[in-house]
Amino acid sequence: MRKNPICWLMALAAAVLLLAAGQYRTEGARGNEWSEPLEMMAHTLAQHGASLGRWVVYTREYAHDIQNDADFFKKMAEFKQTYRSFRWTFHQTSHWQKVIGTNEHSFFREQIQLVMTVTNGTPQTYILYEATGPTWSQAGWKEAAQHIQKTTNGLFVNHSTFFACIEGEFSGNMEGGLFDQASQLLRDFQATPVEWLREESLVSLSAYTGQWKNVLPAANHQPINLQLALREKLGGKTRVVAGTPIITIEY
Repeated sequence: MRKNPICWLMALAAAVLLLAAGQYRTEGARGNEWSEPLEMMAHTLAQHGASLGRWVVYTREYAHDIQNDADFFKKMAEFKQTYRSFRWTFHQTSHWQKVIGTNEHSFFREQIQLVMTVTNGTPQTYILYEATGPTWSQAGWKEAAQHIQKTTNGLFVNHSTFFACIEGEFSGNMEGGLFDQASQLLRDFQATPVEWLREESLVSLSAYTGQWKNVLPAANHQPINLQLALREKLGGKTRVVAGTPIITIEY
């Protein structure tokens, strides 16, 4: 196993993931396959004693049928008509334009973005969807998952790839240190480590588990679909982030 000198730090920003969108080929989830990995990550972290916090679900699709401004504004009007419970705002610069719709629920927030950028004079348009909740609860997640499924079924033509992350926190000192704790989590996921970063107060692991279909290629072309990051905090606490197929929030 090769030690990766670069930490996988990814912000959930449209610009970053739009750049990555054309580089990876993943198999989109069908049915409820997209929701099962997040439930498993939450269950596994909780079993190890983590208090669970924020969760994020993200997906996107290249809009082949939007080739110019007229197409963009037509699609924007369709979104406003279809998703009337969302609050819509329009933003524009000399390099891009986007419309953002936000729908606040009692337990989570949905956001739709239609983004057009111009690269070498050629417009490229993406539809992005994000759902995020401040804390995890199984009952709340079941209801959120129904909303997410309904919204994304209407948004996307193909079976989109879902990126899912959840944060947690361990209290007190962990026996064996961060790397041992991360290794124990990997065993519960039935995952094989592919790359890692190991520092005094931070451990980041990329791994592969056959339980989930979505995969991305690592630097050595091995498939990965699980990332774990553990970072020590002040007061003897440890922040843990789990994501599939990669972590898409800063850690």
